[in-house]
Amino acid sequence: MLWEELTSIKFEEAVKNCGGVCILPIGVLEKHGQHLPLGTDMMAVNAVCKAAAEQESAIVFPYYFFGQISEARQCPGTISVSSRMQMESLLAMCDEIARNGLKKIIIMSGHGGNHHFLPYFAQEMPRLDRDYSVYTGYASDLSNEQINIIAETAGTRDFGYHAGLTETALMLHVRSDLVDMDAQTPEEGQRLGRLSAIEESRLYTGFNWYANYPHHFAGDHTKSTKELGAMIFDMKVENIVKAIRAVKADNVSGELTREFAERSRNH
Repeated sequence: MLWEELTSIKFEEAVKNCGGVCILPIGVLEKHGQHLPLGTDMMAVNAVCKAAAEQESAIVFPYYFFGQISEARQCPGTISVSSRMQMESLLAMCDEIARNGLKKIIIMSGHGGNHHFLPYFAQEMPRLDRDYSVYTGYASDLSNEQINIIAETAGTRDFGYHAGLTETALMLHVRSDLVDMDAQTPEEGQRLGRLSAIEESRLYTGFNWYANYPHHFAGDHTKSTKELGAMIFDMKVENIVKAIRAVKADNVSGELTREFAERSRNH
């Protein structure tokens, strides 16, 4: 169920029928090579979450793009907001979602750059003393079995880190009308390794990604197919359905939230 498509009366009914679970799909607006649209992450994760919610009822929050994408500010069309706005905006959305009766919020990312941001956001929840539970996940987290199936089907294990094989295939399935396969040359997706010595020392800087992929494209999209994208889409939907069911069955997080808050106030 899409939040924005429900009437006020149907929204109240939906909250009761979905066990109080809301999925907040989060992406960013950023360059995806020259062949994919700026909203690729949002379009893909929203489509996957919508399909999952049709199998296991949940309310899906509208498009949300205030994620972490500082490393692509040099690319036209990128919207990169401050870390403070990222945190405050997401918290405000979660507060409003909970105020509307949805006390279990799954923040599902379609963007790899949120890998650090979203767990940190979740880690802040004990300090914030809210009356709802937040769960964060990444739509592209696939099982080893699923990865092996994709590799066997595609004939390669090089899926590409950004706008490469699998992400392009997924968009061919979700919005093929927005994909221009001929607009991007695979040469621009090769890793440059300009900070290799730093990376080999297991150090991280804000320029690690840019040092390797200044064109904000990583991989080779040329073998992507709509059929491969459909298979990947179904895998992601299956995983998110399992996540929704796990959250619905979770009676512990709410108890822990109340217990922790009480002990924090009265230690």
